[in-house]
Amino acid sequence: MTETRPAATVLLLRDGGAGLEVFMGRRHPLTGFAGDALVFPGGRIDDADRAFARRGVCARVAGEDETATAFRVGALRETFEESGVLLARTNGRPAGAACAPARGGRAFAEFLEGEGLVLATDLLVPFAHWITPEGLFPNRFDTMFFLAAAPAGQVAAHDGEELVDSCWIAPARA
Repeated sequence: MTETRPAATVLLLRDGGAGLEVFMGRRHPLTGFAGDALVFPGGRIDDADRAFARRGVCARVAGEDETATAFRVGALRETFEESGVLLARTNGRPAGAACAPARGGRAFAEFLEGEGLVLATDLLVPFAHWITPEGLFPNRFDTMFFLAAAPAGQVAAHDGEELVDSCWIAPARA
């Protein structure tokens, strides 16, 4: 049995002109997992996500341990890296659009601390849990899916590296 890797993804939602829309990006065609596929922002949970969760510098969700918090941290980090959308608070208020240009620079934790931001892990709503079946792909992932409202004032856009195109699309059309 192939070992699974922890991962998380966020379905960013907004009210569009014709109803509910979800943000999706097209993965780079040469990506090892799901190349050229239309996906939600997300990826692997790493050691820095676990360390961040242990430090307790993000919103806590009642009843969740550090492992569950690390999934939330990783989901928000990946969403920020791939779409520029950041679910965080500064002085108790939602972070604004000024945060988006900072992606791709400092380490995520350093960026948050330097800007006085607290990751809003409590804004994620658990939606699904999926483990890649054996034999489907070379790598297997143990993935948590979360729902989140796209924050007002922030513009979602693909990063040009992992995601090479993006769109807001009605879930039924996707």
